[in-house]
Amino acid sequence: MFTYVFGYDFSVVISRLMLLSFVATLPFMGGCGEDDNPIVDDHDHEEEEAQLHADADGFALEVDGAEVYRQFQGTDSGGLTVGVGAEIEVHVVFLDATGAEFHVGEEEEEEDEHGHDEEEAFSLGLSDYDSSIIEIHLEEEEDEHAEDEHGDEEHAEEELGFGLVGLKAGTTRIKLQLLHGGHPDFTGALLIPVTVE
Repeated sequence: MFTYVFGYDFSVVISRLMLLSFVATLPFMGGCGEDDNPIVDDHDHEEEEAQLHADADGFALEVDGAEVYRQFQGTDSGGLTVGVGAEIEVHVVFLDATGAEFHVGEEEEEEDEHGHDEEEAFSLGLSDYDSSIIEIHLEEEEDEHAEDEHGDEEHAEEELGFGLVGLKAGTTRIKLQLLHGGHPDFTGALLIPVTVE
């Protein structure tokens, strides 16, 4: 009795219905998201990410305006030297993919959950050194805004650096990171050699 429906074999009707229902559910099975949509323009998203992160390929350390250490794409040269009881101020310059200096001190403004503007500043993270041989203190950041001679407010460039004090003779190494909003945007591939004389 059920072997023929509308002049077709019952098994053929069931298989066609199953195929039709499968094809109808395909659009809902892929989990298409915004990233999968060919109509959505990815360029704005890429530009936004580029603004939020520093793309450093290396860095140089300067003392009194002279470069004393350079680390670029996994190679390094030089090192830091300080006397026992002495202190040096070290300025950090970050390098792009071509080895040219670029400034990472410009701050990003973001809105918090209450709609207030928050600023995420870049800062240094220094770790993994022997604290019995050296002491490190980060330099205070410059004011965000400075006034020019006419009293107009202008954006001041942030300098990244640290003070290094020699406590006792010996050698140690420092891990350097560029932090932004609580996470590292860059971590040095090699540790910075330090000698205290």
